[in-house]
Amino acid sequence: MEADASVDMFSKVLEHQLLQTTKLVEEHLDSEIQKLDQMDEDELERLKEKRLQALRKAQQQKQV
Repeated sequence: MEADASVDMFSKVLEHQLLQTTKLVEEHLDSEIQKLDQMDEDELERLKEKRLQALRKAQQQKQV
């Protein structure tokens, strides 16, 4: 019986931690989406160019 109670308690703690982590990740993603939604065309173009440069650099490093 005591083992069952211990497992049940552990499951509840784990479930709580997973829910908290999920909420934090969701809030972070919502924040990132909101930032992207508020960007104008120039900012989006700069972000795209920066990402392309990072991809090109990573590709060059793989080839070396």
